[in-house]
Parts: sequence; structure tokens; C-alpha cells
Amino acid sequence: MHSLRETEAVFFDLDDTLYDQLTPFQLALEHCRIDLANTKVEDVFKKVRYFSDVLWKVHIRGEISLDLLRIERIRCAFNDFGLSLSNQRASEVQERYEFEQQQINPFPDVLKIIKDLQSRKLIVGVLTNGPVQHQMNKIKSLQIDQIIPPERIFISDGIGIAKPDKRVFEYVQRQINIESNKCCYIGDTWENDVVPPIEAGWTSIWFNHRKRKPQSNHIPLETIMSYDNFMLKLP
Repeated sequence: MHSLRETEAVFFDLDDTLYDQLTPFQLALEHCRIDLANTKVEDVFKKVRYFSDVLWKVHIRGEISLDLLRIERIRCAFNDFGLSLSNQRASEVQERYEFEQQQINPFPDVLKIIKDLQSRKLIVGVLTNGPVQHQMNKIKSLQIDQIIPPERIFISDGIGIAKPDKRVFEYVQRQINIESNKCCYIGDTWENDVVPPIEAGWTSIWFNHRKRKPQSNHIPLETIMSYDNFMLKLP
């Protein structure tokens, strides 16, 4: 087991790790006047994330477009709860969701933590799946581009490799020229953010604020539910 004392580089996932992805989704549903009956919006959102991960594998095989993926994940999530949502209505939700994502704010203490890590002479960056411009728009909304230089921001479509492929972590490691056991990754999903960095020799910290269950025998170094006192876990 690696120790955080060995860490020289810390990379963060973006979506639902540096900001709360539920908020823009909830606002989108409210704007589109979508009735969830007695279903909790967070439960629907978790299913959207689930189907997003499932359909992402289909997308990177070239079998579904990104636009259709975004609509289909919403429709499938609703269907899982016995809620009917047409493609047109799902498209309306997705369009508003993208608008709300331009108004996002980082989780409390995120910007301070990044600056504190940098003050300790650690390399700090972002590694995220998605289209380059789409993800950069969110990074700019969060003002993360003002404290993390562009050469430390890695986006799957710009690399040509996407999580959960562990090679994306090996690629980043080569770019920063740091040994794998001195690299740490922080993210919210088990399959994308815990398993592949561990398999690439990194340390993984699971930001499990959605209270998900582990899906394999991989063991993250730390599991945190919030960023409160996070810096106390570092040397």
C-alpha cells in the first residue's frame, strides 16, 4: 500500500468530483417541469451517471454518437423508475442541463485545496473524460483554469484514450515524468476513478459523496465523503 507521504502529483476527476453535478441536473428538471412523481431526484441522477458510464463504452467503440448518448442516458434512467420520457423531452432536459453546467461552482474548499497542494510543491492537475471544449467550458466556469496550467489539464478526447482504460493514467504519468507510485488520483466513480489508477500503479482516493458501494476488490488508499479536513490526510 502506498503512502500519501510519497505523493508528488495529485490529479482530480472533474464531473461530480470538483463540483456537484446533481445541482445543474436538478435545475434542468425544474426548468423543463419534469414530474418525478415520488422518485428522488438524486436516485434518478445516479441512474443517469450509471447509464452514462455504460453507454460511454458503446460510444468509444463508435457505435453511438455523443449527442445520442446524452439523451439516451436520461431516457434509460427514467425508464428504470417506470417513468416515461420521450426522446424530445430528454433532449430538452439535456439542453438545459448543458446550460446549467455553465453556471456551476466548485465544491467548498476545492480551490483552496488545489492551492495548498501547489504550495507544497506538488504537481496538481485534472484528468477527465469528454469532449475537449465541453469540459474546458466547465473548467473555466469553476475558475480552475486560473490556478491549474493548461499543460496539467488532460481531457480524453484530446488524448485519444479514455477512462476506464488504465493507459490514460500511464499517458499522464509520462507527460509529467513522475513515477507511478508517487501519483495520486481523486475521483467519484469506482470503475473510472478507483480501478484504473490503481491498476496503473497510482494511489487512488475515492471521493464517495454519493455513498456508492465498491464494485471490485481494489482498495483505495482513502475514502472521503467531503473535502472537510482533507488536507489533514496529507503530510
